[in-house]
Amino acid sequence: MTSGALPANPFVAAGMIEDPRLFVGRKDELHAIASRMKGDQPTSINIVGEKHIGKSSLLHYFVLTWQQRVLNNSNSFVVIYLPLRGVDCQTEMGFYEAVAEGLLSHVQGWQQRNLQNPWKTKPLNRQAFSDAIKEWKFI
Repeated sequence: MTSGALPANPFVAAGMIEDPRLFVGRKDELHAIASRMKGDQPTSINIVGEKHIGKSSLLHYFVLTWQQRVLNNSNSFVVIYLPLRGVDCQTEMGFYEAVAEGLLSHVQGWQQRNLQNPWKTKPLNRQAFSDAIKEWKFI
């Protein structure tokens, strides 16, 4: 929902909620995502469910508000919302390239040479992606 107007019927799925003022609830899910980031050993999390129940809205809202939830560790993370619908990710390397492009287009300061170079490896396979992530880890 990108326009400023509210939908006539709030119970109709009208697409991803992009306006944070319209996002309500999901406090437990937001806390669960943040707690996985804040732990001594951050872990992956999967968001699964039926179509149109708000998975994308949840993740988009988390990206907008994650710094308030993670607080002291916010300098340790790069958080972006990267929709992969319509992106050529049919292969593992296609996925890595889409993530690299998303990082480079959403993270401020990537223009610094030391942030850009790790992603230039071709092919950007599993090992090259892992190496590039390690380079960003220490910046």
